[in-house]
Amino acid sequence: MQQKPLSTLLLELEQELVRLGYTEGTMKFYRNRWRKLMDFAHERGEQCFSEHLGIDFIYKHFGIEQEDFGRALNQAQTQELRVIRMIGDFQLHGSSLPTLWTI
Repeated sequence: MQQKPLSTLLLELEQELVRLGYTEGTMKFYRNRWRKLMDFAHERGEQCFSEHLGIDFIYKHFGIEQEDFGRALNQAQTQELRVIRMIGDFQLHGSSLPTLWTI
């Protein structure tokens, strides 16, 4: 699988979420997290999204360790993980599921 640059991937994901009818408030939340992820990737010299990048980002910004992923997380933690999971799913499948699923 050839990876797209993170900026391209996020632009396409944004278009998909708008197409699916995500509200402007929700989009504002995602755009904020995506900006932080882009900054984080830039600091590390990474151009493309990877699971490793996402896990490191979640740890640095939200203090959630990979070992915590399997336990019950609070709503805020789940939402932060959902942002990263959504990017990974979109990269793999080219589509996004509604946020009814959980981590």
